[in-house]
Amino acid sequence: MYKRIRISFLHAGSILIDEGDWDDYEIFNGFLVIKKGEAWIALYNMNEIFSVVLEK
Repeated sequence: MYKRIRISFLHAGSILIDEGDWDDYEIFNGFLVIKKGEAWIALYNMNEIFSVVLEK
């Protein structure tokens, strides 16, 4: 349904993750986890994140 995740950080800009690079996400122990299949492909500390936007 969503094609991109845009993560903006408090002190260091933002990152864009395109639709082919992820298929799920979750919050786990204070971290935003980006997943592809069963693999964790990225892990971001929630204390450093300003916003997370799912884009269509």
